Amino acid sequence: MEPKLDVCPSSNKHLRACLSCGLVKTSDQFFETGCENCAYLDLNDNNDAIDSCTTARFYGIVSVIDPSDSWVAKWQGNDACVPGCYALRLQGHLPSDKLDEMPPNLRLRYDRELKMSNS
Repeated sequence: MEPKLDVCPSSNKHLRACLSCGLVKTSDQFFETGCENCAYLDLNDNNDAIDSCTTARFYGIVSVIDPSDSWVAKWQGNDACVPGCYALRLQGHLPSDKLDEMPPNLRLRYDRELKMSNS
C-alpha cells in the first residue's frame, strides 16, 4: 500500500490544529492517526494528549502541496512537514514536558508563535 501523501481535514467541523506544527485536522483524525509531523506528541488514541497538544483556537488556514518548494511553508516554518492544511496563527501552549521533546525544526515556528501571542 502506498503511503498517504497529504493530510487534509475530512470535515469542517471540530477542527483542531497541532500546537507544535500547526497541522489542521478534525479531532477524530488526530485520534485515529495522530499528527504526521509530530509523532513525539503521542496523539494516537489519546484524547488527553489531543486536548493538551492541539487547539481549536487558530486563525487562517493555508493548504501546502509541496512544502519544500512553498514560500508560505518556509515563512511558516513548515517546509520540512507533510503536505496538508496548516493554521496561520495558533493560540495555546504545549505542555512543558512536550516542549523538551520538540524537534529543532519545529521549535522555530513555536517560538515565533509565542513572541506573536505575547506582543
